[in-house]
Amino acid sequence: MRRGCALVAAVAAVFLLFSTAAEAAGNKVPVPQVIHAADRAYISDGQGREMLLRGINSNSLIEYPDNFQQTIPFTRDDAREMAALGFNFLRLPINWSRLEPEPDQFSESYLDEIDRIVTWAEAEGLSVLVDFHQDRYNKHLRPPDEADGAPDWATETDGQPCTFGAFFTSPCSVAALDHFWNNDVIAGKPLQTHYLEAMTRVSAGLASHKGLLGLEIMNEPTPGSTNSPNFERQQLWPFYERMISGLRGQGEKRMIWFEPNMLRDVTDFDLGQPEKFSDDGNLVYAPHIYTGTFNGGGPDQLRTSYEKAVAEAKAYGAPFVDGEWGGGSDEKAESMRALKLELQNEHRVGGAFWMWKQKSGFYNWHTVNEDGSLRDDSMRAQMLSQPHADRIPGQIVSTGFADGKLTTVASGKGGTARLWSGTIVYKGGASLIAQPLIRAFVDGKRVKATLLPKVFKTDKVNIRGFRVQVKVPKGKHSVELRAGKPVWVKPKRIRGHWKKIRGRNGKVRKRWVKGRTIPGYWK
Repeated sequence: MRRGCALVAAVAAVFLLFSTAAEAAGNKVPVPQVIHAADRAYISDGQGREMLLRGINSNSLIEYPDNFQQTIPFTRDDAREMAALGFNFLRLPINWSRLEPEPDQFSESYLDEIDRIVTWAEAEGLSVLVDFHQDRYNKHLRPPDEADGAPDWATETDGQPCTFGAFFTSPCSVAALDHFWNNDVIAGKPLQTHYLEAMTRVSAGLASHKGLLGLEIMNEPTPGSTNSPNFERQQLWPFYERMISGLRGQGEKRMIWFEPNMLRDVTDFDLGQPEKFSDDGNLVYAPHIYTGTFNGGGPDQLRTSYEKAVAEAKAYGAPFVDGEWGGGSDEKAESMRALKLELQNEHRVGGAFWMWKQKSGFYNWHTVNEDGSLRDDSMRAQMLSQPHADRIPGQIVSTGFADGKLTTVASGKGGTARLWSGTIVYKGGASLIAQPLIRAFVDGKRVKATLLPKVFKTDKVNIRGFRVQVKVPKGKHSVELRAGKPVWVKPKRIRGHWKKIRGRNGKVRKRWVKGRTIPGYWK
C-alpha cells in the first residue's frame, strides 16, 4: 500500500501542470455530479436537476484485431441522429493501445479524435462518458474474438497459448491480466502507473468539457487467476483506489465511474460482495445487465438482476447506471428490451445501449445501419427513442411511459424540467407513437411548454422529436406529457415606427421605436 501511495504522489507531481491548467479554466459552468439523498444517490446536472440518462455506446474509437474490424468512424451526423432519437448520453469507449502505442508516447491525433467526438456530442445536447475499454486485456489474446485494450508493450503472456478459455478469456489473456493486477513492472514502471498516466492525459485533454459525465476506469474488469471475492479485495478495489486518488490528485473533479467483476454479466450479481471501498463521494456504479443475452435468463431473472444492482449500488454508496446492455433482434431480445426500458424507469436508472453502428456480418446488435437508416428487422431505434424524462428539478420520485402518456413525479425546489417527446419517423420506417408527446400538464392542469426540435433528415431517413421544457413549481408535483400535433409559428417582422410620448410638462414628442423580428417557434 505504501508503494501505491508513493506512485500516486509521483504521478500527481508529474501532472501538476495539467492540474493548474484545469483550475485556470474555472468552474463556473455547472458540472454533473453525484447527489447523496436520504433514499438513494443520483446524478445531478449541477443545476439542481436529476439526470435520467438514456444513452447509446459507439465503438468507433476501439482498436480490434485485424480480423474483427467492425467499427465505423463517428461523424457529426451521428451525434445529430442520436439527438433526434432522443438520446441524452453517449458512452464513448477508447483504447489504451491507441492512446499510448509506445511507452510514454501519447497519440495527439487520437486525443484530438476523442475531443472532436465529445465536442460534437455536447453541441447536440448529449452528455458524454469516456470509457477506458478492454476485452480480454489486449486485441491479440483471444483470436478471432472481440478483444481490445492494452498496447502490446504492456502485455506479458509468459508464452501461454491464446486458445479459447472459460468466461471469454484464454490462457494468454489470464497471464497478461495477472501481470496487470499484480502491478508488475514493465517498460520501467508498474503497469498501473502507466495506466494512470494514460487516464490523466485524457482527463487533462478534456478539462475544458465541464459537462462531461466523467471517466470510467475500466470496462468489464476481468480477473486473472484470482477468484472472487479475493479478486475484488486484493486486486480490483486497490486498483480503483489508486486510479481515483491519482485522478483527484491531478485535479479531476468530475464523476469517476467503476464496474464490478465482468462475471456479473453472466451471473447477474456482484461476486465481490459489495461494500464501500472509497470515501470519494462522486463515484458512479456502472454494471452491465446482460440478462437473457449472456445467459438463459428471462423476465423474472432480469427483474431480480436489477433489484440486486440497486442494492449493490447502495452498498457501494453510489448511483447505479446500466452502462452497457444489448442483444439481437429475435422475439425474446425485443421483449426483453422493452422490459429493460420499463425497469430503468421503475428504478429511476440510466442506461446505455450497445451499440450505435457496426459493419454487417458481425453480431447484429447495431441500432441503425451504417448509412444511418433504420433497421427493417427490428424496432430497437424506435423503442429506445420512446418518450422519457430527461432532467427533472429536484429529485425524480417516479416516472413511466404507458397508455400513450409520460408521467413523472418530481420533488424539490422547482425549476425547468426537460423531457423527450418521443421520435416520429416520417421516412425510413414505422413510428411506435402516432404523435409526439408535446402537450404538458402539471398536476393535471395544462401549462405552456417550450419545444426544442431535434431533426435528422437524409435521403433514407427523416425523423424528428422535441425536447419539451416545462416549468415545475416548488414541492412535489406530477408532470405529464400527452400527444399533440406540433404547430410551426412563422417568424414575424415588426416594423419600426414613430411613437408619440407626452412628457411631464405636457409637451408631446416623438421617439423612434426600432423594428424587430420575432423568431419562428414550435408550439
